[in-house]
Amino acid sequence: MGLETRSFDVYGFKIEVHAGGRRVWPPSFKRFIKRELDDGRLTIGDIMRTCNVSQSLVYKWGADVRRASSRQTTVREERIFSEVVFEETKPTEPVNTTDNQILLRGREIEISLPLAYPVDDLVTVILALEGRT
Repeated sequence: MGLETRSFDVYGFKIEVHAGGRRVWPPSFKRFIKRELDDGRLTIGDIMRTCNVSQSLVYKWGADVRRASSRQTTVREERIFSEVVFEETKPTEPVNTTDNQILLRGREIEISLPLAYPVDDLVTVILALEGRT
């Protein structure tokens, strides 16, 4: 008696049913259901009867789709560029640097990094200096 996976088709989607009877509703199916509800082509009752699910599960699918789309937007918003402004001012103290270093100055801190410091990590350091971690 192994753990076999069965499946059935609904609205053109293949829904996996695990050995314990748990149905796995794929994200693409949930997006389809939300789109059909939003466009008025299906009702909650239609989906409940066809999929043999509760009303609360159908609403949960809509919430899952909204949450997933908001996460994608958040990821895009996190990828920002930081403007680096160089002012021609003389430092109050002499700075000992060599050509193989990156020098970052914040309002209250100065950091010297090796020239080969990874660019992705450099962006993180700059954001931290600006207080935007």
